[in-house]
Amino acid sequence: MEEIISTPQKGAARNIARKLIKDAKIKDLPVSLQKVLDFLKTKSNLQIYEYKFGEKVSGMLVMIGDEATIGFNKNQHWYRRRFTISHEIGHLLMGHTCSPEDKGSIKEIESNQFAAELLVPLALIKKDFKLSQNLEDLSKKYAVSTEALTRHLIDCRLV
Repeated sequence: MEEIISTPQKGAARNIARKLIKDAKIKDLPVSLQKVLDFLKTKSNLQIYEYKFGEKVSGMLVMIGDEATIGFNKNQHWYRRRFTISHEIGHLLMGHTCSPEDKGSIKEIESNQFAAELLVPLALIKKDFKLSQNLEDLSKKYAVSTEALTRHLIDCRLV
């Protein structure tokens, strides 16, 4: 089935992440994925597992009925695992169904936007980036890679 929307709904993805931050009562940095997952588990049948995927697989979301399972590659860096889990949560909350062939698709772009906003909320990074443009320090504060941080700063037109 063809996708009706031909451009990513980046704003919608970011808004869903912001709502999750608010609903899960996330107040501190770095964003606690455990707190996010605990909140989501009260609302849905969600399981999360670490796997030894190959190098090319960061994670996946498997839906069977109303049960959701997120698997992530335990061999990747902690920052990468955080982004992957957040990305898969994005797929879940946006109702995406994906396959490996969807790499680079609208759904993937939207889930990346969701993950970036969940881990690096725009309202906070705007303030922090005005105080310091040291990407390594900001990366540590938000517990994301400098690459993910840089992409988010560009996407949000802060650089």
